[in-house]
Amino acid sequence: MSAVAEAPRPTPAEAMPGGAGYAIRLYGQGDIPAVLELARASLGNQGAVRKSEEFWRWKHHANPFGASLGVCAWTPEAQLIGLRILLRWELTHPQAGAIVAVRAVDTATHADYRRLGIFSALTQRMLTDLPGHGVSAIFNTPNAQSLPGYLKLGWQVAAEWPLYLYPLRPWRMVCRAAGIGAPGREDASTGLGEMRSWSRFWEEFGEQTPGLVAASEQGRTVCGWRTPRTVEYLTWRYGRHPSVQYGVHVLVDARDPARLRGFALLRPNVRGHWQELVLADLFVAAWNGDMAQRLLKGLHRTAQADYVIAHFAEASLERAWLGRMGYWRVPKRRLIFVVRPLQEITPALAEARNWDLALGDLELF
Repeated sequence: MSAVAEAPRPTPAEAMPGGAGYAIRLYGQGDIPAVLELARASLGNQGAVRKSEEFWRWKHHANPFGASLGVCAWTPEAQLIGLRILLRWELTHPQAGAIVAVRAVDTATHADYRRLGIFSALTQRMLTDLPGHGVSAIFNTPNAQSLPGYLKLGWQVAAEWPLYLYPLRPWRMVCRAAGIGAPGREDASTGLGEMRSWSRFWEEFGEQTPGLVAASEQGRTVCGWRTPRTVEYLTWRYGRHPSVQYGVHVLVDARDPARLRGFALLRPNVRGHWQELVLADLFVAAWNGDMAQRLLKGLHRTAQADYVIAHFAEASLERAWLGRMGYWRVPKRRLIFVVRPLQEITPALAEARNWDLALGDLELF
């Protein structure tokens, strides 16, 4: 899909409450400096979502699903006061085929122009424009503060996804909760232990990876709308992130260490007092044996974090293996998942049972 072309700023400006005016126009790459300035001021510039130009271009312009779609609000003095950027995505279903979707990701309003309806105006403009780009639906994981605004604009809560945790070092977790040896944010990557980077993984097993991913996807239980796991997508998503180095834990053949039998993708993080490992996704050559068990056991031995956290669809084989391996549901912590269909879609997007997502599909990046 091609990038969105620059568009002239519309005139006259749309009226803002209080008599001031602003104009809405399409987002284009020429807006990146102003967008980054507003995004840093409104959304912060920390951790995995650091607002560097490298990060922004990776996220919104190198995406294999296509360049992001967006609109910006400008004052007559050419000051950017609002932005709404939607990340292109694709979803597939075993019976319904593929649809084009977008994720509602980056939204910001200048501090001096809040509570003036800019968020709603930008969103309504996007809702009008998206069908012309072939987009069938919007989905995202809002926080409690932004959820009411989405519901007011027609979003629906499709699910409140549970998270599953496996404690790797329970005693250390207790000590760190008491403030003894708590990690700093800069220590997050140590939780990966000796896991491979994506680049090293690809050097060793790149030729085998496409076939293994295809076999894993074909052999697993498919239970709803899902992000297609292509090598192009996995490389972009986990191998080229400018701010985070994902770790790859591999399972190899016991008799032939050069033969890849499975791998898991993990993101290191510090949450509160603890080192967390986000199990973003996993793949095995066959699901009808003990490969998933061996992959997870090896991951638990290798990781140096305090715990692993994961989510997979309820009816999936991945979720079943989490239960067999002793993962337990995290109490009082869920991911709110909302959707905004732009046309009638079957199976219905507003039903949790019709989704087949992992934590890598849901985490913010």
